[in-house]
Amino acid sequence: MNCKFVPGGTVRFIRRGEMEYKTQTRQVIMDYMVENPDRIFKASDIAKNLPSVSLSTIYRNLSRLEKAGLVQIVGAEENKELQYRYTGPGRCQAKMHMVCKICGKFFHLDGPALKMLLLSVQRIKGFELDQQQSVLLGRCAECSIATKKPQPRRRMRHG
Repeated sequence: MNCKFVPGGTVRFIRRGEMEYKTQTRQVIMDYMVENPDRIFKASDIAKNLPSVSLSTIYRNLSRLEKAGLVQIVGAEENKELQYRYTGPGRCQAKMHMVCKICGKFFHLDGPALKMLLLSVQRIKGFELDQQQSVLLGRCAECSIATKKPQPRRRMRHG
């Protein structure tokens, strides 16, 4: 399924010659993701921020958007809930990403660091990474600092 932007902000999904127009609900979900392009989302996160849209409708639309190439599944959290990110047409085509598991921010991995990673991985039996589908999960600098802050010591009462 391909996706093409049409004047007026409408997106048409093209499936075997058939046109499927974006529904109002799908547009609301897309608008939310477009407004937050460098974040990852769980369907439950979107539902909290879009209370007028049911969770099942969000899952159904995320599935369709993923098949259309507008949304990418970037993994699952510990509770097995899938996480998604907006990829949109022409967005980040040849870049890998690093994603903070704490705050959900996305960072581009490019330049010499990406080249070294790709060469290192290719040395393993000629394996080639799909940069568009590859995401490195970890903690950003801000979240790493926040989680490493020393906790205040409690005074023990003796008595």
